Amino acid sequence: MKLTSVEFHPDGSSDVMELSFRDPGRNLPFNVKGIQGLDADEIVSQFYGAPGTVSFFNMVMVKRTVVALMELNPDYAASESPSSLRDRVYKMIASSRKGLVHLWFKNGETVVATISGYFGKVEAPLFTDTPELQVTINCDEPLLKAPNPVSIPVIALDPALTVITDDVSTAPHGFQFEMSFDAPVASFIMADPDDDDWEFTVTPVGGFLIDDVLHYSSEYNNKHLYIVRAGNTIQLADVIQMGSVWPMIYPGENRFAISSGASMDWDAITYYPTFWGV
Repeated sequence: MKLTSVEFHPDGSSDVMELSFRDPGRNLPFNVKGIQGLDADEIVSQFYGAPGTVSFFNMVMVKRTVVALMELNPDYAASESPSSLRDRVYKMIASSRKGLVHLWFKNGETVVATISGYFGKVEAPLFTDTPELQVTINCDEPLLKAPNPVSIPVIALDPALTVITDDVSTAPHGFQFEMSFDAPVASFIMADPDDDDWEFTVTPVGGFLIDDVLHYSSEYNNKHLYIVRAGNTIQLADVIQMGSVWPMIYPGENRFAISSGASMDWDAITYYPTFWGV
């Protein structure tokens, strides 16, 4: 991932703290000296299913802590001082009633990825030759995500064999889809046609009916499964078959086969490109 700057956007504040990697003239009030936590510090294997005798593990990061060390560069001609720049940062923190700060990773003017977290601490040594500020951001959702989702054209996709290729992401991630039923079916079964060790099976009481619309998401902190039937929402989490593995998208080619594909149509498939680090 090519970057030229990182911007801190506190939630609720119109002020922005820009840390540019291309500021040879030292024109910015905050000059970056170093940023830790932009790499994949610790990747762990997380168990998430055991159909038959095969255990499935997803590679995840537990959390991410971003620590930015910057030199304060006040514009003395405009009556700025190291103290006023520190106050400016504290005001940014206090502007958010949620405590959130959004980090934008940019290449030129393009936002490549984002991550959100909470201010952990601000360290400002006062008696140093060079006035500095160190800001710590704790990110509960650790993976960097593209700011906008990718929408897969579904008009020509066959549910019996659907291929989704993600050539941008560097980390596995969830996705969302909607699917409508053209005829009654007893179960919804999604699997990898080239790997019969896993499947995702949903069997509602009475099955799926014509004109049902299935809504699915395996995104981080946004996992859900329900149908909309005649304007009513029916949750399906309690009718997922034991041992089912929630489908994910991995970097590269992903192949999904859905049983009774002739009775179903894709309505939408979206996902956010996701990255371990920069």
